[in-house]
Amino acid sequence: MVVALALVLLAGVLGVVVLTSGGEDARTADPAGATTDASPPVDDGPQPGDTELIDGVTYTLQVRQRDTSCADHAYGSVASFFAQNECTGLARSLWSAEAEGGTAVVSVAEVTMPAESLAEALRALADTDGSGNVSDLLREGVGYPGAPARLQGAQYASSQRGEEVTIVESAWAGQAGSGAVLDVLASSALALPASGG
Repeated sequence: MVVALALVLLAGVLGVVVLTSGGEDARTADPAGATTDASPPVDDGPQPGDTELIDGVTYTLQVRQRDTSCADHAYGSVASFFAQNECTGLARSLWSAEAEGGTAVVSVAEVTMPAESLAEALRALADTDGSGNVSDLLREGVGYPGAPARLQGAQYASSQRGEEVTIVESAWAGQAGSGAVLDVLASSALALPASGG
């Protein structure tokens, strides 16, 4: 009788373990008892290796990064601005582009602010020479094979749509070419797809 009772208890424990293990169903229960999908969110933004053809130039996404703080990823007066007016999202990426027989690196920073007026103020500040900027990924030590250690002689472009500000800098990755070509690359790169900021 004791053996039979022990077997019934063991079967009950195993049944509970099997029922609560979840198996292949990636669902979890929250504290209120509702079942939620535990799989990570789908990332539908561009992925490294993706290319975009803009104005006859192919841009190849090399690396991208998302952050929730802009104050931690800016310098100069722009960092001070973010200390008072934090963004709600930051997506940065590095693209490569072949132009004029050379390779350029194109840094794109997409900043989402909590209000359109703050986006306008950010763009006006970032567009001012000597005011600092959102740090490009190279400045923070994130690169890719063939990328320069930092942007040198970079050309700048920016745009603002609603609460989003896009800041682009382009520089030659190797031997320097025309600054005018870099200026065109930076302006064209404003049309690159969002990195999901």
